[in-house]
Amino acid sequence: KYSNTSAFLFQTYLEFQKVPESVVGLSGSCVLIPCRFSYPENGKTYTEFKGIWFKGNDESTVFHTDASKIIGSFKGRTSLNGDLGKKDCSLKISSLSSSDAGSFIIMEKIMEKTLDILSTICVSSPETPENPNVSVEEEVTSGKPVTATCAVSHSCPSDLPKVTWSLDGKQLSPSQPQNHGQWKLTSYNLTFTPSREDHNKPLSCTAEFKGKTLTDYKTLKVKCKSAIISAVIMIKMFVFKILSFKTVITTIHFVISDVQELYFFFQNNTI
Repeated sequence: KYSNTSAFLFQTYLEFQKVPESVVGLSGSCVLIPCRFSYPENGKTYTEFKGIWFKGNDESTVFHTDASKIIGSFKGRTSLNGDLGKKDCSLKISSLSSSDAGSFIIMEKIMEKTLDILSTICVSSPETPENPNVSVEEEVTSGKPVTATCAVSHSCPSDLPKVTWSLDGKQLSPSQPQNHGQWKLTSYNLTFTPSREDHNKPLSCTAEFKGKTLTDYKTLKVKCKSAIISAVIMIKMFVFKILSFKTVITTIHFVISDVQELYFFFQNNTI
């Protein structure tokens, strides 16, 4: 079991920012470990930066600007996702496997001066991703456009899962994904116009990861005000034609009192 506690050793003036205690990467995909650092420039311009990533207490080198120093199991699978000159030390690991899980350590050098600044991050690699999550209004109106959202968790923005929507088995196209500034959560929106036939039908979102497919759905509740009002008017007219005045008043009162309970929902085999 690996500790999730961040350890910081400071020397001179370098400080790490936005380094998480732990990250989760899906096995078979890639994982991005976000990392940024800062330092007071004091009017100086620095042009030589070096970021070195190690794994475990034995300090096996998993990333180095000199590729010959990277251990065999990580050769060709690691890269800096950002620009050290812009204070971004984020590490990308491709083709993640369960054996990659463990503690990773970042050390920074500026102008060939080793600053011994360490930050420890715990990386885990589960076999199964999180389920997508569908959100849509509890009640939608027939003929009125509505937008549903499918939130999908992932571990690498350059390796997003394939996401599809379906309504009662018919595939629909989502909008372009939006990450809202969060590297590990992406939203896929779907704008559609429900009809009365969509009542009680499943609206599904499917996310296809490498070798794994997960689905979430919501059952649509479709309402239509105009159709129920028309039905109530027809009932009133029919009652007026065939019943006595006293019976008419009783029946109309019954219909009106039940309108809220119906609340314009379509039911199977009605209207």
